[in-house]
Amino acid sequence: MSITTDQAIQSPLLLVSSLFETFIQQPNASPAEFDPSTIFSKLFETTEQRRQIPSINDVSVQHVPKNTLVRFRCMVQDTGLGQEMFVTAYNKHDHETGAEKILCYRYTDDSMDIEQNGCSFDSVPNEYLSERTNVYCVSPPGETPWAKTTHGSLDLSHALNQLNIQDALKEPVNGTSKKYPLPGHEHVSALVKFYDSGDSLRVGQLIEVIGVLGHPVSSDGSTEDFETHMATLTNTPVLHAITYRSLENGSHGLFKPENLINASVQARDIRAKLVDYIATAFGGDKLVAEYVVLQLLSRVTVKNRGVKLGQFSLNISKFPASELGLQNEKSLEMKLDSPASKHVAFILSNLTQRCVEMPLSLEILNKSSFNPRSVDEQLNAGVLQLPNDTLLLVDETVLSEGTLDDTGVRNIQALMNVIHTQSLNYMFPYSQFELDTNLGVISLSSTKSMLPNHCTVPLQARFALTDGNLKDTMQYSNETLDMFRAYIESAKHGEYEIPDDVSEYIQEEFVNERKRAAENGTTLPSQEDLMARMSISRLVALSFGERYLTKDTFNYAVSLDEQRKGRDAGHEMPGK
Repeated sequence: MSITTDQAIQSPLLLVSSLFETFIQQPNASPAEFDPSTIFSKLFETTEQRRQIPSINDVSVQHVPKNTLVRFRCMVQDTGLGQEMFVTAYNKHDHETGAEKILCYRYTDDSMDIEQNGCSFDSVPNEYLSERTNVYCVSPPGETPWAKTTHGSLDLSHALNQLNIQDALKEPVNGTSKKYPLPGHEHVSALVKFYDSGDSLRVGQLIEVIGVLGHPVSSDGSTEDFETHMATLTNTPVLHAITYRSLENGSHGLFKPENLINASVQARDIRAKLVDYIATAFGGDKLVAEYVVLQLLSRVTVKNRGVKLGQFSLNISKFPASELGLQNEKSLEMKLDSPASKHVAFILSNLTQRCVEMPLSLEILNKSSFNPRSVDEQLNAGVLQLPNDTLLLVDETVLSEGTLDDTGVRNIQALMNVIHTQSLNYMFPYSQFELDTNLGVISLSSTKSMLPNHCTVPLQARFALTDGNLKDTMQYSNETLDMFRAYIESAKHGEYEIPDDVSEYIQEEFVNERKRAAENGTTLPSQEDLMARMSISRLVALSFGERYLTKDTFNYAVSLDEQRKGRDAGHEMPGK
């Protein structure tokens, strides 16, 4: 049968019914085994085809007709809402002909007039019954403006015109504010019903769902289970998932392949321009800017028996102390207000897909929850429940004198665990579960950082970071910013190897350095120091667009490390 994307978007249930009618005619076909996901996936296989589908990230569900096809780019927030039994098909009796016909009843919660349609649910065969999984999903926390625009709005006007709707502001949903990681931030949420493969989803996973927009969660539930388990989700939009895909480990339409290739070829030139751009947020300090580039290229690359390697947490010390008023100190909003730190956030949000600002004030530490926590059979989000490859910009300069209570201590420990072990504890009444993370961290501190960062670089600004004209120097063209973003994406996922001769050279240099330290009576470099330099060398090589580490690149990485340590040896923690 000939199927157009317009037909699938406007009347997905008619298409599903037609596919079901063909399927059920096959010998031994069971209604519960019907799965049209592959056909829908192929129908919307390309980025251009998917962008024809209205996205509830961009348009309010209040203005999208029910039973139309929509897509939702989201983070899985809560997989503990359980499964529900549903009728996947029913028999319709034609009183005039006496014939029985099997009709599909998937991807909808629409009520039916049984008498009028000649249907009977009283004696539904077991093979007509199936289960679907309820999952609470939220729009990606920390998603930056440029990423939102690139993901969703290129063909938004076309998608809206198809359904004869207009964009509108999103309306808040009551009762679910604690299920979004970032307090006070606008977001979209939905209860997504997965008909297949829902069990494979994990909390924190970033996905894109294509499905049928259903009726919002109703408060008319008559069972005690509804009152205790789903009442807080009343009026939450419902999406019946037909197909979904993971948005992790790849750009997924944000970048054209040719732009990634060009960025790789021109990596050395782009790198120099990117360092200059980042340095504008740090008073012209290019050494700090180089280390920021290295951090942006880092990610977890190795997982072995609970040990995660590859992330490179960076602390920038001697950063101007924040001078926030009492009103800002009492705020729980995850937003930086210091002029200097805001400039840094502005730069980083222009370069990354997801960036979360985290002011470490006493108020936030003592009154927020960084760990997700199960309360009344619902998983309340923690500030650190974030998708992989999210960058945390932590401002330690806002921490004032005062008492850190038990909650504050737990929150600091949670942040330390993310930095040190890339893991986050999910808290339940009688237990806790540790799940892997892959979060980048850049912290700003005026003195010694309280966090266990991999590297500390003292700031040496050439001009004041609070200069009123500084933001004007950041106005790079969109074309240049797109080039920077493609460069970061390409280098971050580049291949990397160490040739045998370079490996031998590094070992010899390490031995010679230990000899020189012994002769000079200075501290001997440790195996940990060597591993740190190897980590930096990998990132430096990737930043230059090199697949193979060379002696020159290793020496350049060593020089960066020596410059960093030479700035203020007494200011840094041992081994950093």
